[in-house]
Amino acid sequence: MAEPVGIVLAEHFSTVTQQRQAAKLGLWAWLITELLLFAGLFLCALIIRIQHPASVTLAATHLKFWIGAANTAVLICSSFTMSGAIVLSRIGWRAGMLRFMLATAGLGSLFLLLKGFEYYQDYVEHMVPFLSGPYVLAHDQASRLFVDVYFITTALHGVHLITGVSILLVLTWQASRPHFLARHQNRIEVYGLYWHFIDLIWMIVFPVLYVLNR
Repeated sequence: MAEPVGIVLAEHFSTVTQQRQAAKLGLWAWLITELLLFAGLFLCALIIRIQHPASVTLAATHLKFWIGAANTAVLICSSFTMSGAIVLSRIGWRAGMLRFMLATAGLGSLFLLLKGFEYYQDYVEHMVPFLSGPYVLAHDQASRLFVDVYFITTALHGVHLITGVSILLVLTWQASRPHFLARHQNRIEVYGLYWHFIDLIWMIVFPVLYVLNR
């Protein structure tokens, strides 16, 4: 059974529409700053590839392409489930919305598990040049630059994803309480922008780090 949908008007807004637009605008402004941060890392990866193509290709062959591809599929599916949660929140179907939100959190957690396994494999294969242990490509110093950028970029994305899953679990708990959609439906939509941003960043990370350099 559908529930009432709406938001509580804060005193410093004139209308609900203005409040919704302000929330989205504020998040977009912050997401643009985050995009600039990642853009700098993508630019570094491309410059290193141009200056040291052989070294980058050598380092890229040690990346786990199948894990990167699997994680890409996982995040694409999570975008669909998050979109489903947003649509169901708009029509007031709370039970279905909660299932989609939990599915999104589950897919995000699966991504992190796969990424953690990939990091473990990198460690076992001595592909972590910033640790004190041996580095398998020590004979090629330029490869260190690319591998360092790879770890910085993917770890930063992982931090954003951990934050996203944590917030989503808290939001799911809040949404399970009665009358949430009648008072705070806008939270689902605003959060959805953040989740889609995380997915978008990985859609750039995968080709820039895993595909172009093979």
